[in-house]
Amino acid sequence: MQSSGGNNSSYRSRVGAITQVTGSDISMRNENCEKFLKVVSRSGASSILFELDRNPMRFSQLMFKTKLNPGILDRHLKALIEYSLVTKENDAYTLTNSGKKLAAMLDELFAFFTYWVND
Repeated sequence: MQSSGGNNSSYRSRVGAITQVTGSDISMRNENCEKFLKVVSRSGASSILFELDRNPMRFSQLMFKTKLNPGILDRHLKALIEYSLVTKENDAYTLTNSGKKLAAMLDELFAFFTYWVND
């Protein structure tokens, strides 16, 4: 019986360690999600995604289409590139597959919101 108690104690410490790692992973995931959502929800970020969903564009074209000033556009593009939503090839910015999926989800979300507001 005594060895069973020792095993039980050992089991508890292993489960506790697993729980701590899992808790840490969840905390890290939530933190990463919050950072991602902050980037995507910035004013003008969705406009960049929607414009690039239509066609790859150069910086000046994006600036004209989105009406964002160069500093803000540059900051948004760097963040979107960091999250692998946008890539830059031959002076043109284009959406990655993840960026295309996000643009489609945002389009659906905006359509739902428009429907919900008008209902």
